[in-house]
Amino acid sequence: MRTALVTTCYREAAEMPAFLDAVLCQTRAPDEVLIVDAGSDDGTTELIRERIRKGAPIKLIVEPGANRSQGRNRGVQESSAEVIAITDLGARPRPDWFERIITPLEADPEIDVVGGYYEADPRTLWEAAVAAATVPAAQEVDPDSFLPSGRSVAFRRAAWEQAGGYPEWAWHNEDTPFGRTLRQVGAKFHFEPEALVVWRPRGTVGGLFVQFYRYARGDAQGRIWFRHYAKAYLVVGCGLALAIAGCFWPSALLGFPALVLAYCLRHALRARRRTARLEAVILAPLANLIVDLAHVVGYTRGMIEGRRNAT
Repeated sequence: MRTALVTTCYREAAEMPAFLDAVLCQTRAPDEVLIVDAGSDDGTTELIRERIRKGAPIKLIVEPGANRSQGRNRGVQESSAEVIAITDLGARPRPDWFERIITPLEADPEIDVVGGYYEADPRTLWEAAVAAATVPAAQEVDPDSFLPSGRSVAFRRAAWEQAGGYPEWAWHNEDTPFGRTLRQVGAKFHFEPEALVVWRPRGTVGGLFVQFYRYARGDAQGRIWFRHYAKAYLVVGCGLALAIAGCFWPSALLGFPALVLAYCLRHALRARRRTARLEAVILAPLANLIVDLAHVVGYTRGMIEGRRNAT
């Protein structure tokens, strides 16, 4: 079977050299490498063209204004491969990533989708805290319900066609509705934790908030509901309820320390299972609180908007 690697990019000049090095040094090379650029103006495409001039087997497609869904669909359409692997800029595939994520599809004709995994590569204390707060270890994953991330996934072209491709209305959470549709049409999934890419978590509080705000907004626009949104609404709702009650009964404010302690303990204990770095464990509950606030704000806005404003 012919194989392809498809990725999208936009203004990724800083990350492009390391990404291309990782892609071009795989233990098994894809038959095709397709990169769809959304109209970068920072030198990204020049870096790619320079590699092409030096002989790299890359096909560059420029699609100004395309979101990730549109870019991925265009890349799959332009390829001639039967099996397609997807990863993102900002993620760096391990040297054997492509081989590991493609092999299950070649070994078992019943498998339609392979979900690889991703490891955090934090450079700062805050990034380590974000990783401990938001990235489950591979052993925490339930293979039967896992929806692969676009950082590390492979699928048969036939499954992609049956699902109707990536949903082009989705700008920030395209992996989730695509994965759900694949399950709905009966695609058989396989979880391959050794198909690893590494990526760097958001390095600022604002960046973390925006990331999870966009995920939640996109899920709401697609009317997708997960339990973690219920938990976020519960946490924020309890805090607001105590604040309102405190306006009438000041003694109600005594509930705040208990709420904060329970919240911090829950998330710190989970972070401790993911990292041995004590400072990151202590900071992890703050990262979780930012994520919960982003979930509530993003999901609420997305429910109000619907798909008509999915940008």
